Amino acid sequence: MTTAETGAPGTRAEPCTATAPAAAAGPTVVAAPQWRIGTDRPAAARAALAAGADRLHLDFGGAHRGPPLSEPGELRRAVALTRDVPVPVLAVNHVNDLGLAHEHGVANPAALDLLARALDCARSLGAGVLHVPGFRRSAPVTEGLRAGTADALRALCERAAAAGLTVAYESPLGPVESLALARSVDHPVLRLVLDTGNLLDAGEDPVRFARLVGGAGLLLPHLHVKDPTTAASPAPATVFDTLPALLRHAGARSVLVENDYRTSPTRLRTDITLCRAAAGSSHAKDER
Repeated sequence: MTTAETGAPGTRAEPCTATAPAAAAGPTVVAAPQWRIGTDRPAAARAALAAGADRLHLDFGGAHRGPPLSEPGELRRAVALTRDVPVPVLAVNHVNDLGLAHEHGVANPAALDLLARALDCARSLGAGVLHVPGFRRSAPVTEGLRAGTADALRALCERAAAAGLTVAYESPLGPVESLALARSVDHPVLRLVLDTGNLLDAGEDPVRFARLVGGAGLLLPHLHVKDPTTAASPAPATVFDTLPALLRHAGARSVLVENDYRTSPTRLRTDITLCRAAAGSSHAKDER
């Protein structure tokens, strides 16, 4: 596992190389998402630590997501947080508002500019992973948009490789389509993100995604676990029931709990507890 997933302060990951997943040793690291807690980054860090999280994933900001990290003072304040909680991942959710690609098969220059600024901030934070989502305006729903997404990711991967970072891409695509997109990018620092809620919303099986993408050596060894939004009010433990199998297929010991904690802050501690219990079940099976 890279330093991006272990979250060692002040370090960043080496670019990933494509290898099949292997069972990881040691306790599962649990991270909390700042963007699902609030736009005030220091307050989100305090809430994450109080709930028992080991790591904090930060959002670059922008639009209704809080001030961008590139604004004066914001990056300095964010870097200060890393003295108290490791920040292994910087997410750029604002790219969903811009659109990563154009329909005629090329990258959106505005999105590439945003991602370049975010990459510089990730380096300053000591983060090893730049998380690039592909939803809403960035969803690769047509052949042209998939080609443009590959074009954008290829350009970003070149910059990330020079900086020693991994690019983590997430979309509603299933495992076969996700692998086809990743192979069209054809860059060793690119990894695909498994998010239980987004896959279930898209009608995909997260365990199948873990098996196929993990088997291809292209799965980011840090899982995202949250409820689907289209299902009828699943019980809090539902998505955690499959976590032991996901951890085994992914070879991961690092999980981001990603339900919405803005209106239900007490659930963050509940999700972290459920995550640790499920991970403990996975460890017990591994040791048999």
